[in-house]
Amino acid sequence: MLKILVINEVSPQIKNRTSILFEKIVPILCKKNEVKIFWLSTDKIEEIGNTCFKYESLYWKNFKNAKEVIEKINPSLIYLFPGQSIIDYSFLLASRQLQIPTCGWVEGTPMFGYNSSRKKYFKEQLRNFFVKKQTDTNNISFRGISFIQKNLFFIKTARSIGKTYYYIMLDLFQQFQRMYYLETRKEKNNAKFDCDLLLIENEYSVEYGSTHGLSKEKMVIVGDPNYDLAFKKRCIDDIEKIEKYNVLFITVNLSSQADSNWSIYEQNKMIEELSNEYKKWGNNFSLSIKIHPVSEDFDYYKKNIDKHNVNIKLFQHENIYELIEKADVILTTATSTAGSIGLIMNKPIIICNYFQVKNDQFLNSKVVIKCENISNIKDCILMANSFNKENKFKIEKFIKKFYIDGNSIQKVVNAIENLIKNHIYLK
Repeated sequence: MLKILVINEVSPQIKNRTSILFEKIVPILCKKNEVKIFWLSTDKIEEIGNTCFKYESLYWKNFKNAKEVIEKINPSLIYLFPGQSIIDYSFLLASRQLQIPTCGWVEGTPMFGYNSSRKKYFKEQLRNFFVKKQTDTNNISFRGISFIQKNLFFIKTARSIGKTYYYIMLDLFQQFQRMYYLETRKEKNNAKFDCDLLLIENEYSVEYGSTHGLSKEKMVIVGDPNYDLAFKKRCIDDIEKIEKYNVLFITVNLSSQADSNWSIYEQNKMIEELSNEYKKWGNNFSLSIKIHPVSEDFDYYKKNIDKHNVNIKLFQHENIYELIEKADVILTTATSTAGSIGLIMNKPIIICNYFQVKNDQFLNSKVVIKCENISNIKDCILMANSFNKENKFKIEKFIKKFYIDGNSIQKVVNAIENLIKNHIYLK
């Protein structure tokens, strides 16, 4: 039996990069092997519904350390994110001592410039420390409590594999330095986040990852599985006329990460201005908002929208491909995975750079419409299709450069199978 331990923020039925990836690759892996997935959630756990393959749900708080989890399961492979997540890093350390192969996804070239303001980042982290979150059906806790518990989990993991307290404190201090930009990003010691297999999107991502210390030798270019279905659903025919515009606004999780003027106040102000402007559009337009499936609060958005008495539909966990497919125009505030899906599916993208995001990938490449002010959104929508038609060659070139050609799922499966075969052979 092929047993894969997956470390992820949330349960598999909540859509994010990892859950979408495993939804696609497990049925292919099942053609050659009996497969069981052990899914360890690090932020929120929910009951797992029926699936076409075996899942076992785990929660990190039910274990003392990562070594205990690995010894209990004895997985054939551990999938995690190499980088700042202290839980993922705990499993990476333990897996090396226990000689379990690891596979991780490397984020591609940045979609926008990241904020390097220590003051702003610290204020946002402090605010998040006291934000309450639901960890499961019955429990709610402060994010800060979870942060402390996760660091204790790392300490217990490191001790369980024989690391000294000096090593542990030094490692935690280095994590703190990276978090608050006290070191240069071009760090050689980032190689400690290397997995045995690093899945990476394209040549540009290889250079970006290696600049940040990851090993080129462990990288395999696979494209991005998030975009496979977008390529299949792609419609390259020009749309001549639209009777009623279905506009989809996709939020982007900027928070303190992006170099921007994002704040809770500015976000609330944007929702208010967008709602008031939408009232002026007339009956030939409909507006829906799709918020981030993990990092944003549905009730918070709904409360802010409802008080403006507008007919705006709000989505969070719905299928993003179906929402984009039904949309005529995509409105958003910065480059994102969802925005990239829309671009591949030949949907006109309007960036209303409300939060003044710097070095945005879409805007820099001029493959989207730039809306300077919310009051101009309606005019931008009306010119959206003609923009895509006029810039067709430029958009095609951009897609080929950053998203390759699709079929990423099979490339991921091949890379994982080769990793497991080589590990068994070397043993």
